[in-house]
Amino acid sequence: MNINFDEERVNDFRLLILKWGHQNYAAYPWRHTKNKWHALVAEIMLQRTNADQVVPVYESFVEMYPSPEDLLMEIETNIFKSLGLHWREEILHSLAREIYKLGYIPEDKKSLLKLPGVGDYISAAFRSFHLNIRDVIIDSNVVRLYGRFFGFETVPETRRKKWFKELAEEITPNTNHKEYNYAILDFTRNICKPSPLHKECVLSDLCCYAMKNIDSRY
Repeated sequence: MNINFDEERVNDFRLLILKWGHQNYAAYPWRHTKNKWHALVAEIMLQRTNADQVVPVYESFVEMYPSPEDLLMEIETNIFKSLGLHWREEILHSLAREIYKLGYIPEDKKSLLKLPGVGDYISAAFRSFHLNIRDVIIDSNVVRLYGRFFGFETVPETRRKKWFKELAEEITPNTNHKEYNYAILDFTRNICKPSPLHKECVLSDLCCYAMKNIDSRY
């Protein structure tokens, strides 16, 4: 794999992303909760769903179900009707039952991955954003961002490749990792979209993709 990757380039990328993220931080309600149950539920809600659509559903959930026990008292919630993802109700009930049996929400990755509905991305997001434990965020948007900036081709399976996981691990900083992960999520949602906004992109002068498509920046 031929990647335009060196320490100085990675440092420039991190600094630019962190600065952009600080200036454009999206203050979604789940980003400030101290309730670990609500935080984990939020990450499940956000899976393959637009964050803005999740806000009213999350806020209703928080009000109705302060704890897993509260959710278990209801057989059917219909809380996901507006998102059109009814299958998540069953997952959340299973998750609530497991957490109730455990008596706590685990923090180590191995234990988190045993919980219903929790995969690699959700466990990483929960640990990084809500426990402030360094973890690496990988989804299709992050793959697109890294591929464009560092100049390598990507396919749907790229995020599962060992070399890409190692690359993402190397890029994710050891300090400010929570802020960095929030920044790349916000940046890929607002700037480095499938049709990128080159003119508004703080990375464009260094981005391999932007430099190859320079005419589209103006």
